[in-house]
Amino acid sequence: MKFAKKMAAFGVAVLAVCLMLTACSSNREETGVANEKNMSITSAEDLAGKAVAVQLRSAADDYVVSHSLTDFPKRYENLENAVQDLMDKKVAAVVADSHYAKKLVADNEGIEIVKGSVGSIDYRFLLSKSAEVSVDDMNVQITALKASDSYSEMIESELVKGGTYTFGKDTQVLDKTLLLVSEPYFKPYAYESENGGLQGFFVTAADAVAYGCQCNLTVSSVEAGEVNAALAGDTNAFCVVHEETDDEAYITTEPFYTSELVMIIRTPEKKK
Repeated sequence: MKFAKKMAAFGVAVLAVCLMLTACSSNREETGVANEKNMSITSAEDLAGKAVAVQLRSAADDYVVSHSLTDFPKRYENLENAVQDLMDKKVAAVVADSHYAKKLVADNEGIEIVKGSVGSIDYRFLLSKSAEVSVDDMNVQITALKASDSYSEMIESELVKGGTYTFGKDTQVLDKTLLLVSEPYFKPYAYESENGGLQGFFVTAADAVAYGCQCNLTVSSVEAGEVNAALAGDTNAFCVVHEETDDEAYITTEPFYTSELVMIIRTPEKKK
């Protein structure tokens, strides 16, 4: 009888340990530390099986999923929160634009950028073929912008330093107006300012291109999924996309910005 009781107690203990290990394993899978003993990340191939942070609804999110880099993408509206989770070992890496990654690393100790690119994404403007400004005109201005000092200054100011950039404009009155439509959830590219308006790198680039085309720029912030409806209501409205289109009513410009995606990881602890 005593032997049976001991065996029953042993069985209960084993079951409890198994349940605890299962819970821990599940938690580690969710937080990206299932392979904690093998967390070295030197290339995109090392992301498999690990939780990887990306910005919600971003092109980086699409890229990580479409290229099957991980089965555990974790989506954040703000990558600053993702970096905090990285330092807390809740994710194994953050995939972000190389310029913005510099700001995130500069603002936080204990993280670094892995050398090399995960991939690249071309951002373009999409506009109606019936717009007052032609795609050829916009392409000319995009080429001029990318060749100017203002372009690198804009990137440094808005993406690397997290500020705003204002380029010089004449006081002449422009007859045409273009409308940039965007969701405001993509900091530092397109997001709500403290005054409630839309700002960010995409807005500044659109303003520069529109001004080069002798157009004023107005901006409209819309909720998720409402960009298409906003475009359909105004032939002079345009938006930012990261792929070309075969839509008969719309056309895309040449890329105005190519984003190199990189991985941010915790700085490896030095062996004593």
